[in-house]
Amino acid sequence: MEIKLASGKYTKQIINFFDNNLDKDNKAAHSREFFCPFGLRAAIKKSWVIIGIDKNEIISAVRFYPRKTDGIVSVYQFAVDEKYRGNKLVQKMLSVTGHEQFEFKCPKDIEFNNYYDKIGASIVKYDDESNYWVLII
Repeated sequence: MEIKLASGKYTKQIINFFDNNLDKDNKAAHSREFFCPFGLRAAIKKSWVIIGIDKNEIISAVRFYPRKTDGIVSVYQFAVDEKYRGNKLVQKMLSVTGHEQFEFKCPKDIEFNNYYDKIGASIVKYDDESNYWVLII
């Protein structure tokens, strides 16, 4: 398996991967922007997408945004093919960015918060709707 920053040649595959692995009705996808191929294309051009490839197929993808204000990287969306889950793949992928601190936003009322707790992230703030988790790698 190979983990690397996505290049333009993978754009169509990445869009298809997210289409097939993100549920539009999942409350964890708190913004319709997650499903916008134009935003994903722009993120790939800016080197803000990491992919995992196995046997010439994308098996995981992470879209992120390094904030200029505080050095924290916001993780916008990620997905891992079901067959590859449970191997800390997201953490391995994030380490490719060269950053150490990553923030995830998650609606308070969903079980996906358990995932962030399981990977060792901590809630650093919250509002009426969401928890903000930080993972240090």
